[in-house]
Amino acid sequence: MKLRVALTTTDLSSLEHKQVVVSSPFGLTVQFENEKRVKTLSLNAAQQLKVSPRGEELDVVITGAGGRITASRVVVDMTKGGHSAFVNSIKRARAKGQEHAEYRGHEIDITPHRGHLRLTLVLDMEQYLKGVLESEIPSSYHIEALKAQAVAARTYALNPRISHEKDNADVCDSYLCCQYFAGHKAVGSAKHTQAIESTSGEILKYGTKAILALFSSNAGGYTSNYEDCFSDPKTNIFPPAPIPYLRAVPEKQQTSMYEPKATAKEIEKRIKESWHGQKHATFDSWSPHFKWSVHMPAQSLEAHMHHELSLLAKEPETAPFVIPPEGGQFGHIQKFEVTQRGVSGVAIELAIHTSQGQWLVKKELVIRSAFKNPELKLVRLKSAKIFFEHEHDHLGLLSSVTVRGLGWGHGVGLQQTGAQGMALLGKNYREILAHYFTNSQIHKIGS
Repeated sequence: MKLRVALTTTDLSSLEHKQVVVSSPFGLTVQFENEKRVKTLSLNAAQQLKVSPRGEELDVVITGAGGRITASRVVVDMTKGGHSAFVNSIKRARAKGQEHAEYRGHEIDITPHRGHLRLTLVLDMEQYLKGVLESEIPSSYHIEALKAQAVAARTYALNPRISHEKDNADVCDSYLCCQYFAGHKAVGSAKHTQAIESTSGEILKYGTKAILALFSSNAGGYTSNYEDCFSDPKTNIFPPAPIPYLRAVPEKQQTSMYEPKATAKEIEKRIKESWHGQKHATFDSWSPHFKWSVHMPAQSLEAHMHHELSLLAKEPETAPFVIPPEGGQFGHIQKFEVTQRGVSGVAIELAIHTSQGQWLVKKELVIRSAFKNPELKLVRLKSAKIFFEHEHDHLGLLSSVTVRGLGWGHGVGLQQTGAQGMALLGKNYREILAHYFTNSQIHKIGS
């Protein structure tokens, strides 16, 4: 089965490329298409393909060849030689930092799009899964946890949360939208390959349809309900309709951490107990991502938070979830208060009390993003399962805030560190998936 993966820019935020540069140590076979004909050229290992937009066409330069080529579409054929190509115009995060992205597959399509370029990789499902597992989960994890990830990733490829049909693709490579696909390592992990091959063709279904197989790194002791973290992908309404297989589940073998009908304050009390080391013997508590904290001076907070909230209020996707006071001013921060929480403890609504009135911020990712702070090198909070500790100066004014939190990511569906914890306790991948995706069933693709 072939997939079309839309490749994003280095920051993973856009499908619009200003230039695309491709090379391969094995050489490249490249097709240049226009209305009249198709031209095929072979590039050696020392040459690079450089493609730039020219209106609704492509301007192509081959280093060392001289001259320029105009085309309506460029296709890099990867079926010959080493089946591998580097896209030197983008970088992807690896263990050793940012590296040029390397891909294996059938072809790379380059097309013009509104004065920019679109870049699409065509490859087999199993090749795609190798890239996802290498990007998303350590090979040091137990094989049963890796199998669970393989089935979830395969399922997600068939049913991503946001459709890329309009982009002429099945999925994209960004964890900001789909699941992370950072390309392929020069030498892949044998355990990742084993996990993919031993679950070949297996996906999760609820009824007759592939599920939305969401996953994150660490759920902080309790996974979250879908409707507590996401808005509807088509209407952006929050909260959306619940999804029956994406229900909050405790990460303990026996009793639940939180009562389903507990108030926000009662849940916050239990989060604090978990953070400070009480009652947290959960599948995921072994991980260093289980709990974290960030200390923020009030001056730094005020210097950046209003700016970030202003940006979020201008973006159509996030604007409905940032509600300013009547005057629209920010003022000095007095305190933060989580006014609504999901059963897992995730913040659904955050009140920011300022000298100019109360700001409300809703939805998990928007709440996390409001704390972006370049001074502290903070892109967003690790999770929205948070509580606050305020400090004041001798005048009673806020001097600093410590944000303490549990988990890393949205916490909906499979959580990788929890899967590892379950595997180490002897659970197999089918039991792990049944725990995280309520009443889902494993089927073969096409069955």
